[in-house]
Amino acid sequence: MARDPWRLDGRWIVITGGSKGIGLGIAHEVLRRGGHVGIVARNENDLEVARKELAAAAPAGAEVAAFRADTSDEADVARLEGELRDRVPVLDGFVANAGTGGLSSFLELEVAEWDRIMGVNLRGTFLVSQLAARLMVQSRESDPDGDRSLLVVSSVRAQQFRPGTLPYSCTKAALGQFVRGVAVELAPHRIRVNAVAPGMTVTPLMLERTPDVEEIAAQRIPFGRAGQPADVAQASAYLLSAAAGFVTGANLAVDGGEALV
Repeated sequence: MARDPWRLDGRWIVITGGSKGIGLGIAHEVLRRGGHVGIVARNENDLEVARKELAAAAPAGAEVAAFRADTSDEADVARLEGELRDRVPVLDGFVANAGTGGLSSFLELEVAEWDRIMGVNLRGTFLVSQLAARLMVQSRESDPDGDRSLLVVSSVRAQQFRPGTLPYSCTKAALGQFVRGVAVELAPHRIRVNAVAPGMTVTPLMLERTPDVEEIAAQRIPFGRAGQPADVAQASAYLLSAAAGFVTGANLAVDGGEALV
């Protein structure tokens, strides 16, 4: 029987920023579609809570692994590479989701805040994406026909600016070119590289900074509501699956039309 290209049966997908919000939503969707999942996060307590939640929801035979790492720290990422080699038989998909932001006007923006956001969103995405690509290239030697997918979580702020989000918007715009360039370089290795660009999405971080996100979204977004992690997760699962086997260099907006207005 032919394998359903929309499923992720038996595939290992690793997700950074996987203990909360969009990353956790993607992890649940991977399990729902039959995959194994590894989550990466900085906070050990959050990581363990998420691991237990995912393990409780996992279907029979599905594996859940957790890895503590700061994705903006080169030494941490090097250690993560060793742990992935030991724990994950074949890396089929990788989601560079870890990110951060803040609200500060340009005139009040401090260098430390600029560097913090650049470090996580841009440097961190580079470090973990390079790690994932190297593992995927090596795994192709033993599994030459496998579908490999690298997915970057960007944002509609790459194209649409909101006051106070300058460093965040700059990193997300840079990730657009990052995805296009890496997609070209990894195409000979048959590794697909794509991005999803969420709009306003109800996550713990969003609620902490914008508790009235639902009310704002109802007025600002053409679909009349904020996004949910599940919305981004379903789009991500498509790009991670063989159903998107000829899709690379794409940036899929998951925003209810927010970037259009």
